Amino acid sequence: MSNPIVEYLKNEINKPITKSVSPSSLWLRGTLLEVAVGKATISYQIRKEMTNPLGTIQGGVMAALIDDTMGLAFYTLFEQNMFTTTNLNVNYLFGAKEDEIIVVKAQVVRIGKKIANVECKVYNENEDIICTATSNLVVTSVKVTETLSTENKGVLN
Repeated sequence: MSNPIVEYLKNEINKPITKSVSPSSLWLRGTLLEVAVGKATISYQIRKEMTNPLGTIQGGVMAALIDDTMGLAFYTLFEQNMFTTTNLNVNYLFGAKEDEIIVVKAQVVRIGKKIANVECKVYNENEDIICTATSNLVVTSVKVTETLSTENKGVLN
């Protein structure tokens, strides 16, 4: 069985993310690097408005980058219903400075009837791990097709 989500996203590799059902994804301005069923890798350039007073990425913004990438990894499973994050456990190991490009890699570990588990690692430009995270997502009653704009509905057809 083909996966139209992955097929569509493979055409978007190495391009800035400009289409998303999530306004926050557009604000984060990631670039899709890799995608497969249950996996996503996105790079993000740290902008001034993403930093804290020390000039490094603010923790909540790092969590948003992670959550966004995990969401895309889950989306590639082509589930019929949307899932939402129930918890996000983040281990901040090192910071990233303004203008630095970080790479966020997420992978679905397990999906059950109601809960999915996803893990993530964040790398700096030297390919050092600067952050790790795990998350659980729970199924909602919202159908995936209900969240797609008219422009993006063709991905599922």
